Amino acid sequence: MRKIERLRIEALASCNARGHIMSRFESWDDGSKVSQCRFCKCAVWIDPSPLPNETEIMGKAVAVDCEYK
Repeated sequence: MRKIERLRIEALASCNARGHIMSRFESWDDGSKVSQCRFCKCAVWIDPSPLPNETEIMGKAVAVDCEYK
């Protein structure tokens, strides 16, 4: 399994545990991907090559519960 796919699965699991229903991931030019909750619009980013002070999975959707849960 490719790293980006593993990160996508981990990100979705974290978001789902917080009650978010995520949209499809969109790819960005730098190789990262982003998805938004369909209800509260919280986002999650995955970056297979983060900067030293960043994580591979980040965003409000993995940090807080969905407001419309």
